Amino acid sequence: MIIGIEANHANKEQRTGVENYCWQMINNLKKQIPSDVRVILYSQKPLLSGLAEDMPKNWELKILKWPFAKLWSQTRLSLEMILNPPDIFFAPGQLIPFGCPKNTVVTVHDSAFMFFPEAYSFLGKIYLKWMNKRIAKVAKKILTPSQFSKNEFIKLYKFSPENIIVTPLGYDKNVYFSAKESFLSDLSFLPINKNFIFYVGRLEEKKNVISLLRAFEKIKENNDIALVLAGKPGYGFEKIEKAVNKSGYKKDIILTGWLSDKQIAACFRKCLLFVFPSFYEGFGIPLIEAMACGCPVLAAKGNSLEEVGGENYIYFDPKNWLDLAEKMGKLLKDDIILNEFRQFGLKRADNFSWQKTANITANELIKLQN
Repeated sequence: MIIGIEANHANKEQRTGVENYCWQMINNLKKQIPSDVRVILYSQKPLLSGLAEDMPKNWELKILKWPFAKLWSQTRLSLEMILNPPDIFFAPGQLIPFGCPKNTVVTVHDSAFMFFPEAYSFLGKIYLKWMNKRIAKVAKKILTPSQFSKNEFIKLYKFSPENIIVTPLGYDKNVYFSAKESFLSDLSFLPINKNFIFYVGRLEEKKNVISLLRAFEKIKENNDIALVLAGKPGYGFEKIEKAVNKSGYKKDIILTGWLSDKQIAACFRKCLLFVFPSFYEGFGIPLIEAMACGCPVLAAKGNSLEEVGGENYIYFDPKNWLDLAEKMGKLLKDDIILNEFRQFGLKRADNFSWQKTANITANELIKLQN
């Protein structure tokens, strides 16, 4: 039996959420897929360090060259699927080529473009709608990170619920853990020397960063703190940048750009509070990473974040920035609750691991051989 895995999403130096999931799945599936199963990774370029190491003997890389930055999946990978299809094809990045084999498994991370269309470009929405319709038509099984995402997909498409498997995500336990030694929490990359509230994720409309900026300005009136926003610019970043530049507290609002995992972990260990105001999340990996670092969390309600965080946290209405400001202000004044949140988070994080995610995934792939 041959399992083919699309590896192009994972093969990036600066990975964001979906790309990081793809990277973790490939590396953890190396330990989960039996040695008598042949595995082929498909990539446009040679694998980067961290992905190429520890390849089992039954695994191989197939480089499918393509001269352009875009459309590799719909052109070169599609041709490979037509000419040399594997028995089972796994698409971890919510994107499938043409000519997929009948046993195709796809990870659907979320359907945000359907529920928050204003947060996507016109062409982006068209492409994502078309792709999800193809996935619903072609996939034998769908993996999704939360019950919330599963329910959303069922609302939108006629797909058998029993063939959508919830595979909760994990975090890198070698990086995200609660030790606070100074060498693990070096913040020399931040141009501030005061307590701060932290956010990490794309700087885009869907993530609701504008509400966080408004809430920060409100509580800043009575708190000498900074706000650190980490992440790459996304759709609607111009509005965020404009709001930062117009703020009376601009000098205490830090936009770091992309940070490495170690830098993010250092911020989690040192910040007063991690705030995740996103309107829509299929899962929300930063929530687990923060909890694993012993960082207090304040997250938006109404999506998967409550499912991931559990019942012991306080959640806020993402459509009401005053609600966010009020809860941020109360938490910053209550060391007892902040400490309780730290303890809740450490226990909650123990429920998640990439090994568990990969184990469920491998089992679902292997089942298709029968």
